[in-house]
Amino acid sequence: MHSIVPLASSYRDNDGFVFKQDGKIYRIIKPSYFLHYDLLMNTGLYDSLTKAGRLISHSEIDKNSFDVSQIGDCKIIFPEQLPFISYPYEWSFNMWKDAAIVTLKIAMEALDKGLFLKDATPYNIQFFNGRPVFIDTLSFEKYELGKPWIAYRQFCESFLAPLLMMHYRHRDMGKVFTTFSNGIPLDVLKSLLPFRSRFSIQVYLHIYMQSNVSSKKEDTGSQNNFSKEKFLLLLKGLSSLVHSLSVKKSKSVWVDYYEETILSAQYLEAKKTLVQKFTNELNFEKLLDLGANDGVFSLLLKDKVKQIVAIDFDVNCVNDLYNNIRKEKIKNITPLFASLNTPSPAVGWNNEERTSLTTRLKGDLVMALALVHHLAIGANVPLDYLAKWLKEMGTYLIIEFVPKSDEKVKILLQNREDIFGDYDLGSFKDIFASYYDFIKEERVGDTERILFLMKRK
Repeated sequence: MHSIVPLASSYRDNDGFVFKQDGKIYRIIKPSYFLHYDLLMNTGLYDSLTKAGRLISHSEIDKNSFDVSQIGDCKIIFPEQLPFISYPYEWSFNMWKDAAIVTLKIAMEALDKGLFLKDATPYNIQFFNGRPVFIDTLSFEKYELGKPWIAYRQFCESFLAPLLMMHYRHRDMGKVFTTFSNGIPLDVLKSLLPFRSRFSIQVYLHIYMQSNVSSKKEDTGSQNNFSKEKFLLLLKGLSSLVHSLSVKKSKSVWVDYYEETILSAQYLEAKKTLVQKFTNELNFEKLLDLGANDGVFSLLLKDKVKQIVAIDFDVNCVNDLYNNIRKEKIKNITPLFASLNTPSPAVGWNNEERTSLTTRLKGDLVMALALVHHLAIGANVPLDYLAKWLKEMGTYLIIEFVPKSDEKVKILLQNREDIFGDYDLGSFKDIFASYYDFIKEERVGDTERILFLMKRK
């Protein structure tokens, strides 16, 4: 038997930890949590939450199947496996909002069953089957009458703060969570929010007043006089505030790209036809759609594949795709907000707690449609770097080469010197031939763009 080693992301909880064996994720539960775990399972809370799709389901495993000699008495559970792990700084506004809402719904339902959430961090949420789901089974504890919600400040700094920044400042401000990965401190948040935010009673109460109280030597919120009614009122107030928040969809370069593109309408239909033709010849289960825009090609292939990760650096597009997924109840597409030339880094303790986006991007088929020129010319990424980077992601590649004669490339070059002497079709083919075997190449409609199907050497 293999020895059990906790994952680098699972060092914070004294009551248990997550480990990986044979590519599967398991969770150890220590005796200190047995009472709370039994309450979760026996009060009906687990059944209710899993039936509603709010909590990840699990099965209990015979601990004798593992070497637990160094751990001692414990329980082992096998949670439903997630196909992809995302982090909050890769979410769009509505993803953040839905994650916050489901966390508060869980907290209210737990309170009704005699438990409470001891953690309220967005890292306990993943997007699974098109919706946010809570993944930390050990976050539930027995409720003690009079005790305040210990995760209140964490919720405000980790959920409410990024949402308020996106609501009041800019739709991209969820990215600040990369720096403040444990939450935006309230004193920092106060300095970033506009003065008008003080006129919201809820914002003033949960941000400004809480910050003022917590800065005093004696925190009145820690006294054991916090009734269950006050607890529920607090949760409902937070829920009301989160529901009221919105973000303006300001005009960006890539919104409505395919509707307003300089290229002809026939271009999009021709590319759809080619993508369908190329993918019909492949057997694949996982698709990475890089530069997905609003997901037009992810949606095109959703019935052919088990799992799709659709990435774009325009958060408006990502939010539109997420709204579409939610509305149509699409279960196999995970939208992500990320810049591919500056992907999410490895962060947390020893840079191992949360892995980089590049490390997580693994699939059977990679699509890079209308992307190469943005990376090669817009971001100065050499074609050789690009080919090596893509090769590590998947077996097959569908990639579109956009020549300098294309109107989109001309826009990229109009205000800068053309230093890209090796950006041409011949160089592109020579470089990618070092890493891939070419299966197909066809011109896209009446344009000079070329679509390639390749297989990694």
